[in-house]
Amino acid sequence: MHTIESAVLINFKNKKIPGTAMKTKQSLCLILSAFICLISLAQNNGWKICNSPVFNSRVDDIFMVNTQTGYAVCGDGQIVKTNNSGEDWSLLIQDNSIYCRSVEFINTQKGFVGGFPRTGITTNILRRTTDGGATWTDLTQQLHPRARKGICGLAIPDSNTIYGGGNWFEDSAYIIKSTDGGNTWNFIDMRPYATSIIDLFFINKDIGFATGKGPQPLETAIILYTTDGGVTWTTKFINDITNEYCWKIQRLTPRIYFASIEDLPRRAPKILRSDDGGMTWTLHLADSAPYNVEGIGFIDPRHGWMGGDVNTSYESTDGGRTWFRVPICLSMNRVFKVNDTMLFASGNQIWKYKGEGIYPAIPAPRYASLLTHPNPVNDVLTVNVSTAIATRISLQLLDASGRRIKMIDNTDRPKGSYQFYVNTDLLPPGIYYVVLKTHEDKQHSKIVVTR
Repeated sequence: MHTIESAVLINFKNKKIPGTAMKTKQSLCLILSAFICLISLAQNNGWKICNSPVFNSRVDDIFMVNTQTGYAVCGDGQIVKTNNSGEDWSLLIQDNSIYCRSVEFINTQKGFVGGFPRTGITTNILRRTTDGGATWTDLTQQLHPRARKGICGLAIPDSNTIYGGGNWFEDSAYIIKSTDGGNTWNFIDMRPYATSIIDLFFINKDIGFATGKGPQPLETAIILYTTDGGVTWTTKFINDITNEYCWKIQRLTPRIYFASIEDLPRRAPKILRSDDGGMTWTLHLADSAPYNVEGIGFIDPRHGWMGGDVNTSYESTDGGRTWFRVPICLSMNRVFKVNDTMLFASGNQIWKYKGEGIYPAIPAPRYASLLTHPNPVNDVLTVNVSTAIATRISLQLLDASGRRIKMIDNTDRPKGSYQFYVNTDLLPPGIYYVVLKTHEDKQHSKIVVTR
């Protein structure tokens, strides 16, 4: 269980502290003061870390059925549940062969979990429970073969209609749909509209939104809209910057929507806001420094959060126009609003916002590393990748504009270290990026090609 004791550990046993006793006392006071300030910051911003099992990957999604009962899923295969407003979470099931990505419930008993295969075995890509998570049924074989690659997002507008979408890594966008409560599934080919589908939100069985990456060759952030249950789609937003995803979407009110933009070359963070029900969108720059945006959510039209990186998250108090950094929910992927006073975020752990935060942030682990050499390079570039857990490795070479030059690797791989070689002989001199993206992490390396 996560407690405040696990957040900061100061151990002076067998340590020699130079200087006088007065200097020692001063040092201890400075450390204690810094610790108290960190706790106070967490208290003041209203967030706290929930009690939960130990997670060995990112908590990718969370869904609260009501103020008491909710479910969350983690990349290490855990499905967890709360019955006390998120204060405590208990393990329902864990399957290490599956990266659990998305969760959505119809009621407290019936729900669905989508995921990705870790080992190439296509089972439990989509699961259903009808008894509150006590048992689960594998629905993978009912899906179109292309949809068995993975389910990034789920949306359930009513008890009969379920949508799922995927995926982020295959350049092969699709949506699955059930109109009988999940007993049978239809397949919608989204390749005419997008190369990736990430997140979904449906107002009712016919009207909804899908986010993702637009068509080739630009493959830029896109928001799609349907009024006929996914038969046809129109574009409500498309950016002009290459290799971006529109990652998450939130409907705050019937008029106000928010969405996040993740880019592969690691540019300055951007978010989208709509004030007319998602028909038009305004882009807001959150910071001038590069940042990896994924999760976003607001509790009211002015106050919200976004995140995704392992070092910090962001908070806005003016409706997303300006942002400042806050040490909450590192590696944020989902923000879920329950009501006007309760909000959850999932990332390195499960976080709850209700105005009485008590825990400081715990550093998020890195699940992947990327090293390239030599740099500058004029012939063969060596790329070393290490993963702390089994995951999907998407390794790309991009030019300075973010356009993909080469897909170096795009496979499911076990935990380990891997080496790749890229011949740069035919590349014009200039700046390039090697980008590593996994299910739970992203790294990039700036490369200079010379002659």
